[in-house]
Amino acid sequence: MITRVEVERLGARHVVAPTMLSLYLAVPPRPASLSQLAARADELIAEAEAETEAAGGVRRPVGIQDRDAVRDKLATCCRDWPGRTVAIFACAEAGLLAAFPLPGRPRERAVLGVRPHIRPLLAALQRSTDRGALDEVLIMPPGAPAASGTPAAIGTPAASGIQAAIGLPAAIGLPACLAAVNACAVQTLIVPEDGLVPGYECGRCGALSTDADSCPDWGTAALPVPDVIEEMVTRALEDGVQIWVIRGAYSPVAARLYSPAAAAAA
Repeated sequence: MITRVEVERLGARHVVAPTMLSLYLAVPPRPASLSQLAARADELIAEAEAETEAAGGVRRPVGIQDRDAVRDKLATCCRDWPGRTVAIFACAEAGLLAAFPLPGRPRERAVLGVRPHIRPLLAALQRSTDRGALDEVLIMPPGAPAASGTPAAIGTPAASGIQAAIGLPAAIGLPACLAAVNACAVQTLIVPEDGLVPGYECGRCGALSTDADSCPDWGTAALPVPDVIEEMVTRALEDGVQIWVIRGAYSPVAARLYSPAAAAAA
């Protein structure tokens, strides 16, 4: 099982272009053949390539070296971890090739980014500890059916539900949380397990935003970021922030802040 330290080390890996491949794939208990598992991996990788092209307008196919490396790792996974979901990370440019078995059944996916896609790893760690109940926090819209046994105020508006789960002061929504992370004002960060949000990074101060014109320090063109949520998570990890990764259809980004002054700044 992967550790938080290993997750932090993975998150610190970085390349300039979105060529870092993260693959989450279920290995059957008795794989019929390695070629069938590799074909499923190719399907997920093709989806990731199309998603990257749609977000940035440029198609960045996974290189032959990385594809061969993934196939080699899949052979090891079939032998050592049948019936498990595995996470494989490959990027020849960064000298990265690693694989880990995960508890549970995370959703199969492939992601191309400038960093490894680590939110499913954090979710797996969360579910394997006594914080696993947090995976049940579903922030529901008004009028949604109530559920029991969750820390959030189920059946209330999303903001009230999150604030009940993490306390006050809080930042609700991606723009507010990006501002709080930029200001190093976050104690606890809540993010969804799924979903990518392209954005920008200031080349001067490093501030993250979904708007290319939002930072007053930008004197040149903003630097595109394939997924600002992943960047935000990585920075929060570096700062020792507690992170909750939530699986659910109604899981907006939120944060508990250090002080009311920090809440006002965000």
